[in-house]
Amino acid sequence: MVKRRIITHRKPHLDEIACIWLVKRFLPGWEDCSVGYIPTNPKGGAVKNPDQDVDVMYIGVGRGKFDEHKGNLADSATTLIYKFISREKKVKFLSAAHGAIEELVNFINDDDHGLHITLPHSEFMFSSANSFMAQAGYSSPKILEAGLAYLDGVYVCLLEKHLLERDWKKAKFIKTKWGSAVALQTSVSPKTVLRRSVQEGILIAIVVNPKNNFRSIRAVPESSADFTEAFEQVRTREPQAEWYLHHSKKMLICGSDVASNVSLSKLPLSSLSATIAV
Repeated sequence: MVKRRIITHRKPHLDEIACIWLVKRFLPGWEDCSVGYIPTNPKGGAVKNPDQDVDVMYIGVGRGKFDEHKGNLADSATTLIYKFISREKKVKFLSAAHGAIEELVNFINDDDHGLHITLPHSEFMFSSANSFMAQAGYSSPKILEAGLAYLDGVYVCLLEKHLLERDWKKAKFIKTKWGSAVALQTSVSPKTVLRRSVQEGILIAIVVNPKNNFRSIRAVPESSADFTEAFEQVRTREPQAEWYLHHSKKMLICGSDVASNVSLSKLPLSSLSATIAV
């Protein structure tokens, strides 16, 4: 069995981490490739013939195919790898996955070109923490591990955003005393639904997840919503269901990843909508 390998520089940056993530997650035959780290220098490190072995990828080092420092001004290593996977290897992505990956790749390319440094709260971005992880003595494999987990999470969020467009077409819109609300069945997270709702000026989302049977009514913090009355209604109708009213009174939830052994609600979307409709 061929042992495929990626070589990048020590203390990899988000750009190189994203390359490794793309290769491991989407390029057939590279899922279990190993990763090695070398020091770099003004010439790209001690690398000869970086593109000679098809089973070894030099990423961000060596001034080869996947090192943008050779003069690819509009690119990063991430965009070079993405073009390789999608164009040369012709890996096909479903439409939602394609949209999510392109959004992720474009964000990282902008980040690699320094376009996010002055944004508000840029300290919270992985690339900012990435620099200090290296200074604090985190090993290269540990930095990569953290980055891969981060990108897995970001990808799921982006994928959900694109998948939601399909379900949004079946959404119902109702009037409440606090403004309009959207009600829909979808397997994406309520947070994703609420983010999408706000784009249309809707501050409340009622969601039934047909996969895990979780239900929730949520409002954004700036709304004046208070779901205390709705809480009393669902408890009266389903005393066996473990509904939880958040102390903010803006989240009414039955079923959550942080709760175990929950007795779930069976109320249909129309009944949930009725608890806050006017």
